[in-house]
Formats: sequence, C-alpha cells, structure tokens
Amino acid sequence: MKEILAHLVAGQTLSEQQAIFAFEQIMSGHAEPAQIGAFAALLTFRKPTIDELTGAARAMRRHVVSVEAPQGAIDTCGAGGTGSRLFNVSTTAAIIAAACGVAVAKHGNRAITSRSGSADVLQALGVGVQADTAFQQRCLREAGLCFCYAPQHHPAMARVAQIRQSLGFATIFNLMGPLTNPAGVRRQVAGVPRTNLVEQFLHVLMRLGTVRAMVVCGTDPQDGHLCELTISGPTRIGEFSGHTARIYQFTPEDAGLQESSLEPCRVNSAEESAVLIQSVLTGRTGPPRDMTLLNSAAALWAGGRVDSLRAGIPIAAEAIDSGKASGVLEKLIAISGEKHSEC
Repeated sequence: MKEILAHLVAGQTLSEQQAIFAFEQIMSGHAEPAQIGAFAALLTFRKPTIDELTGAARAMRRHVVSVEAPQGAIDTCGAGGTGSRLFNVSTTAAIIAAACGVAVAKHGNRAITSRSGSADVLQALGVGVQADTAFQQRCLREAGLCFCYAPQHHPAMARVAQIRQSLGFATIFNLMGPLTNPAGVRRQVAGVPRTNLVEQFLHVLMRLGTVRAMVVCGTDPQDGHLCELTISGPTRIGEFSGHTARIYQFTPEDAGLQESSLEPCRVNSAEESAVLIQSVLTGRTGPPRDMTLLNSAAALWAGGRVDSLRAGIPIAAEAIDSGKASGVLEKLIAISGEKHSEC
C-alpha cells in the first residue's frame, strides 16, 4: 500500500491490476486506516479512471456474499451522491419491471446523501430488507424481485465504514454500488451523479462482462444532476446493447412525455416516499408517474423486453393500471410477514 500511495502522490494513475491489489489489501484487512483514508482522498481529488474503477469492482466482487438469480435478471441501482430529494424512482421502476416479467435483483442501501434510500423506503412499505439469501431467492421466485441490502452482501466494507464517515465526502467507495451487484447481473440501469461519469461507467460495465446496460445522468434546473432519467430536462445516456455502445442526450419528449417540474416528486422522508410510491402504483397521474414510467422503460430495455425507451412507456403503464405492479409489492410484503412470523 505504501508503494501504491507513493504512485498516487506522484500524480500517476493505477493500472487495473494495481487497483485490484489495493482493494484486496483494503477488503482483507491488511491496509491500515490511515492508508485507506489517504487512498480514498487521493483518488477523489484526481477522480478515478476506468482502470481504477474496474479493478476496484473486480476486487469487491471477489468478496461479495452472492445470491442466485435467473439468467437475464437486472438491477436498477444508482451510485447516489447527488443529495436528491426525489422519491425512490429506481426502486419503483424495479417493482414495475418485475410486474412486466423481468427478474430484478435490486441492490441498495440506506440513505447517505438523499432523503430516502432504497432500504429505507422498502422498510417503510413493509418489506423486510435485512434478510438472508434464501429469503431473497424466494422473493425472486415468487415475486420476481428481491432486495439485496448492501451491508449484508459486502461485509468487508465494514472495515472502511468509519473511515468513510470521518472523511465526510464521497469517494470511490460511493461509486461501487452499481458495479458490484450480489447476483452478478449482466443487465442493468445505472444512475451516476455526474455527466462525465456516463461514458466512463459504461466502459467499466463493458469490461466487467455486461450484456445490456444503460448508464444515465439526468439534469434538473433546481437539483442539478440526478441518478435517474428525468422529465424535467435532458438526460445524458450511455447505452450498450451487447455489440455497440453509444452516448446521447435524451429528452422526455423523445419518449412521448411532457417536460415537467419535479416539485411533486420531492419528499422529506422515507415515509413520504412510500406514500408517493403507493399513489403511483395505484394509478395516480402526474409527474411522479411520468418519472416512474420513463425509468421503468429503461429497466424494460435493460431486461430485453423493448428496443427503445418510447416502446417501454405503454408496457410500464399497463403494469400499473392493471394492478400487476401493486401485486408485486403486496407479494413482497406478504412474504416478509411470513418470514417474520417464522422468526
């Protein structure tokens, strides 16, 4: 680690193998706290490269507590770090994608910079979030969706938790969520907090063996960057469909949606987010529904159900209006209740 740090202090970047070595030292407990803090700060100051992100992800994947998922399963995990006040859009999109027959292994955590993390809102909805892999696999079989609570699947990250909290700023560790899904999904929608990360993340996912991926960063007049596709302005998208990759700008009008303010989508707590999700799943119209439809369409694209975002909108709408999406959530809550009674 001293050699790695000296390399970084000299202004040099790490190769993928050097990044793997450094993260292996951190994950295995061989790196000292001061070394971990310096490593995180140096990479943050300079911004991680594709090689560094790829190496970090490979090392973390070696230490993950894995869960089995069907071939073709997707994830809708975002990197976070934007301080968003939006309701949990990607979690809602995961529910709708599952209702459309796409298996979803949703990776997530509690809120760090946002008002409501995916674990927080699912718990507020009545879903058990701290469950073992057998329970998660049952959820996948019976509801088409499971939640992979990050701290349970990445126990080695406990070694850096206090250090990250002490630093007080986002580091390379904050970017690892979309790159380290416990089910090893090869299809996903990944939200990133800066537009310059879109192309970078897409190349990392391609190196890691992704089959189909959409990396997104929305732009909002009030909140700036968002880890979602947005109806309030343009979204920068990086797309890989197995053979070709492209980077482009997308507007809500491109999907047949009206550009709208996100004010009705903002919440102050997980409980408020849960209420808003339930209103969307029971058919309430307005900007929260449109945000959900757009991001659900991306999930359907990742799952191979549609070839364009525009084509996914009516399929996602039908899943809501038919009650299928509410049924997925109800099933998750029911399974959680059965698990609780067993305990």
